[in-house]
Amino acid sequence: MEENSQTRPFRAIIVGGGLLGLTAAHIFAKTDMDYVVLEQHDDLMPDIGSLLSLMPPTFRMLDQLDLLDAVAPVVTGCGRNVFMSASDGSVWKQETLGQLVETNHGHGIRIVHRPDYVKALYNSLPESAQARIHVRKRVVRVDVADDGVAVHCADGTVEHGSIVIGADGVHSRTRQVMQSLAAGSPADAEQPNPYVTTYRMLFGNLAPPPGLFLNTNYEGAGNGVSTQILIGRTQAWLAVYEKLEAPTSKRLRWTEDDKQAVVKKWGHLYVAPGYTLDDAYQRCSGALGLINLEEGLVDKWAWKRIVLVGDAVRKLEPHAGLGYNSGAMDLV
Repeated sequence: MEENSQTRPFRAIIVGGGLLGLTAAHIFAKTDMDYVVLEQHDDLMPDIGSLLSLMPPTFRMLDQLDLLDAVAPVVTGCGRNVFMSASDGSVWKQETLGQLVETNHGHGIRIVHRPDYVKALYNSLPESAQARIHVRKRVVRVDVADDGVAVHCADGTVEHGSIVIGADGVHSRTRQVMQSLAAGSPADAEQPNPYVTTYRMLFGNLAPPPGLFLNTNYEGAGNGVSTQILIGRTQAWLAVYEKLEAPTSKRLRWTEDDKQAVVKKWGHLYVAPGYTLDDAYQRCSGALGLINLEEGLVDKWAWKRIVLVGDAVRKLEPHAGLGYNSGAMDLV
């Protein structure tokens, strides 16, 4: 008997092997459903990464996936917030919102170094699940039929399945293909960027500066610029948010000279009481990052057998730490 959509086993094709792609792999592995993950880069581990916030709903999901023990060694608490002037370091307000959240929701707000969380998610997958993750798989085309999908990669391989989950981030290739198909255009037709960049963020990593509280988020406000240093148990994360001259939908790329220009321009600002950006920069280890902070919401999240999740459908400003958490709820 010829196989049809009623007899063919369900199979998900997950495009993107980042945080959401690995989270989706855990969900499908836990439910014993067939899937494959296609990642366009050479490996899953980022060379540089800032912090990631994990909220109570995400911890409830991790609990159901039996992942709490796997992520516990790499997460740390954030029980205190300190808000201040970036100009002179004077403190305006302190609060312990994190403690209140934990009391009311059973799980608190936790922070984690993004590369460490990626490693924890990947290493906690069974070997059979890890084998379903394929790198150097750049999607170029998706064929959608009534009974399934075919995902074509640049290397000539084709994956067949039931649905496509686009977990491939801000510049989602899945979103572009989906929008083109929905409009009746060729798959490689250019689609307008749905997001707008108003700010960019410089970030780096350092050891906790002496004299500052551990497990504390310090935020400084200025005119068109803000600073942040979030301190965990053994590591701190530094950030400067700078407003661009004008909002843009272009995909901007920044150089090492651009990074140094930001440090030079705002080095006098305070990132915490007693510490300027210059002070913190001198303590940074590893490379600095400078990225666009796109914001926006896509009108259409799905078309036929293609569905988008996370940054592919919404891009949030990072202060609230909701990006990954919102994407995880999309998957659920």
